[in-house]
Amino acid sequence: MLKIVIIFTLAVVLAIGLHYTALLSITRLLERFHGTHPASIVLALFLAVFAHLFEILIFAVAWQILFTMELITFSIEAPNFIDLVYFSGTTYTTIGYGDIILTGNGRIMAVVEGVMGLVLIAWTASFTYYEMNRKWIKNV
Repeated sequence: MLKIVIIFTLAVVLAIGLHYTALLSITRLLERFHGTHPASIVLALFLAVFAHLFEILIFAVAWQILFTMELITFSIEAPNFIDLVYFSGTTYTTIGYGDIILTGNGRIMAVVEGVMGLVLIAWTASFTYYEMNRKWIKNV
């Protein structure tokens, strides 16, 4: 279980670091837009979604490593990487369709990924609100 926690902690740290860096980069990019360009917010949202997709990939790689090390098992016998990306995406977004589920050890890590997804998505929402408020209210 310790290996599972270490690998997943690394994934969490990478995801938070990526998200922080992405939002900081988006802030710097938005500073180049003057006025209330709708394209600036659309671009910001596009880049934020791209960051979320990359974070899902980070967690999918963690799932792949854990599965390859035979530390975790899934409801399907031999999931490929695309299956793990799908599982990670449904977990990160808390959709959780349930067609691929984690069994045995490591199930708590699925909860951690779900919480991370909620926190990072909320961070993006608050960032977007802040940027829209800063750009649109100030320039009206």
